[in-house]
Formats: sequence, C-alpha cells, structure tokens
Amino acid sequence: MPSIPDRWIPYKACGNIIEGTRIICFKVPLNKNVQQFNKDIKEIWDIPALIEKIPKLGAVIDLTNTARYYNPEELKAAGVLHKKLLMPGRVIPPENKVTEFMDTLDEFLGKDCEMVVGVHCTHGLNRTGYMVCRYMRDRLGVPAKDAIKKFEKARGYQIERDNYRADIMRSAPRPPDIGKNTVIKPITQKYLPNKRSPLAEDEEEYVNQSVIRDRFNRSNHSRNWRYRQNSGGSGTSFDYKYDY
Repeated sequence: MPSIPDRWIPYKACGNIIEGTRIICFKVPLNKNVQQFNKDIKEIWDIPALIEKIPKLGAVIDLTNTARYYNPEELKAAGVLHKKLLMPGRVIPPENKVTEFMDTLDEFLGKDCEMVVGVHCTHGLNRTGYMVCRYMRDRLGVPAKDAIKKFEKARGYQIERDNYRADIMRSAPRPPDIGKNTVIKPITQKYLPNKRSPLAEDEEEYVNQSVIRDRFNRSNHSRNWRYRQNSGGSGTSFDYKYDY
C-alpha cells in the first residue's frame, strides 16, 4: 500500500474547468484507507469524492508513474472512462507520449459534448499542467502564454517546474530541477497592484500565501528513478512516495 505522496496534502484537491475547454485538473485520488487516520487530512479525496465533486466527469487521464494509488475499476464501475499514461515527474516527456495524451483527450472529448475530462498527476499541477497546456497550444491554437494563464487560474497554483514552462513557451530548454526543493505557489484572484503576474498584463495575481517547502529525499535511492526518462514504468522499482 503506497504512503501519502510527498506534498500531496497542502494542494487543494480539485481545480475548476479550464476556460474554453471541458478539461478539469485535480490531484490524484488516494485509497481511503491511507487517508482516514492521517490527522493532517481534513477531507478524504478518493474516487467517490471525485465523482461527487464532478458530476459530469466522463473520463480521466492518469499521468502518475505508478498504478498503486487507486483502482481504476472504481471509475469504470461509475461509467467513467480511464486512460493510464506512465509519465515520470520533473522531466520533459518524449513527443510520442505527448501525442498519445492529446489523441486520447480528443477521443474522450469527442464522445460526448457534455462530458468533462479530468487530468491528474500526483499533485495535478506540473505534469498535468505541461500536458494540458501543450494540448491547448498545439490542438486548440491557444497562445502558450494564455494557455499557462488559463491552466493556472483554473487549478489555483503556478506550474512549478521551469523546464515545463520553458518548453510550453518554446524557450531555451532548461535542466529538470531534480533534487531541488519545491515552493507551492497558490494563486489568488485578489488584485494587488504591486504584485503582477510574471506571465503578463493580467488581473490575476500570484501570491505566496503560504510557502511550503517539501522535505525532498535527496538520497540516491529516491532520486535514481527520475533520471530514467525513457523507462516504460512497468517493473520499475522505486519509492512511490516520491512519485512527482
């Protein structure tokens, strides 16, 4: 049974539907039995909670690099489609993986004009933000800067990985921030004139309401798997607590 993923608790469970789409992003739902005795968890976020939260949810794309967090049969039993794409954290995925994601999203969205499609990684933010912004940029024709703003506004947090942001913007590639601390950056809708969005002229403000640094395990044992960018995922042994 997996432990609670690192930094999973501080993020809010679910964002809003992204403007101009039928896509909603959320952190990974966990089995109830790994949450119910944790005093830091105020609300259980499992498959039943997800389905209750999003009544029109018709499909879920799972980008975590493990199949241990929940049983997708729970989704299927509720009539929700499920697609698993193994995606290691903190590294830019190969283009064939991005294409597979975009094709899957198009397929799901094309099944029902009322369907909402959910996308998640561990925190529903970095891998999720990268893939969803790539979809908006490449398939919907949304300018990269606007795609990032729309995603962050809906999810409620800034994308934290500079290499993901740079790749979405088609900027010079940056190395993955493997082994570095992460600062959670919530977004508030309040207008603060001296704190402007780094993405441009926008009324949204990026405020560090609470600076929460993760206790990232820097041992070689916990970091080795992140360097295996091309790993297929199945049969790979690593500490699932640090599946970013």
